[in-house]
Amino acid sequence: DDSACRREKLGPPLGQGSAMPSYLADFEAEYLRLGPQPFLKTYPWPVLVVTGFAGDLGDNTSKSGTMVATIGSAILQATSLDGRVFPVVKGHNSAPGPVSIGRTSDNDLAIPEYTVSTHHCLLALVDGEPRLTDMGATNGTLVDSVRLMPRKPCRLKGGEIVCMGRLNLLFHLPQGFAEYLRQRTGAIPR
Repeated sequence: DDSACRREKLGPPLGQGSAMPSYLADFEAEYLRLGPQPFLKTYPWPVLVVTGFAGDLGDNTSKSGTMVATIGSAILQATSLDGRVFPVVKGHNSAPGPVSIGRTSDNDLAIPEYTVSTHHCLLALVDGEPRLTDMGATNGTLVDSVRLMPRKPCRLKGGEIVCMGRLNLLFHLPQGFAEYLRQRTGAIPR
C-alpha cells in the first residue's frame, strides 16, 4: 500500500535567489560547461521538460478557474513555456513530503498554464521510487497517454511523457536528464 510507505524528500530545497537555469538551452550550456559529474552534483533533482502542447482549449472553465482542454491530435505550439525545464524540488520554506505541482504559487512547483489545475498532482519518492499522483485535476494527468486514476500513485522510471492539462512534459531523473543533455549536445563523455 503506497500510503503506508515511507515518503522520502525529493532533493534539497532550492534556496531563495538561486540562479537556476530555466530553459533546455540553458541546461545544455551548463552541461557543456561543467561536464557530466559536476553537472549532476550541481543539479541533483528530477525535472519536467515542456516538450509542447497537446489538445485544444474548450469554451468553458471549471469552478476553480482551470481552462478545460480537449486532448486530441498533438498540436505543437511555440510558446514561452516550450523548452522550459522545471526542477522537481521542494520550495525553500516547504514542509517535508511530496512535491506539490500546480498552477498557483502555493505549490512547490508552479506551472503558469491555465489548463493545469490549481493543485494538479503530487510527486513523492516512495522506497526510492518516484510516484506521481493526480489530485483530481480538472483535465487529469496522463503518463505515456494513460490517464491516471485520481489519488492513485503511478510509479515513474524516467523518460515518460506526462500530460498535465494540455502540456506535454518529459520526466527525467537526474542521471537520465544528464544523458538526455549529452545526446542533445553531442558531448563526448569525459
